[in-house]
Amino acid sequence: MRDRLPSDWKTDLRERHQLEADVRNELAAHPELAMLQCSTSSTDRLDYQLVGPGGRLLEVELKTKRQVYRGWGRYRPDVEEKDLLILDELALRKLVDAGKYAFLLVRDLPGDRWAVWSTHDLVMTSKSRVTRRLDVGTGAVKGKVLVSFAEDASLFADVASAIDHIVDTLRNTDQRWQDIAPWPSPNRAS
Repeated sequence: MRDRLPSDWKTDLRERHQLEADVRNELAAHPELAMLQCSTSSTDRLDYQLVGPGGRLLEVELKTKRQVYRGWGRYRPDVEEKDLLILDELALRKLVDAGKYAFLLVRDLPGDRWAVWSTHDLVMTSKSRVTRRLDVGTGAVKGKVLVSFAEDASLFADVASAIDHIVDTLRNTDQRWQDIAPWPSPNRAS
């Protein structure tokens, strides 16, 4: 693994803005969703706030896995590196804070797939925490959480199918939240 370079951030930002706009358009076009606010510039909110079925306020955080990870497998030896997602711990905390109607939507570029985790999926999935020192000369550290696409993510070939899954999950969240049965996992035997 290598440290991020300033040129990496410029490329990421340019590509991120187009992806954010594409996802915003897909969310806004969904017949069962109403876009309230796009907060992709905010550091205090998840990226999108919407109203869904049953008048539920939902929030979606968009992340992108841009490259194959190298050297991170040692922190999750049970997961192939192609199936790892490195999520900032702060992003996880924000998703938990947003509550049971929050979703993480990830564009996995090397895997050419989309993934969705509900808040509950992220809380219950296996994970590994890693602390990494930032290269800014301040001694600051950043928390990372490693999760697996192969474990509790719902995987899709396109963003429209991923958004349909979010809407379907939203319809069933209240019943599942109160049920004593385990939360359904798309990739694990019950």
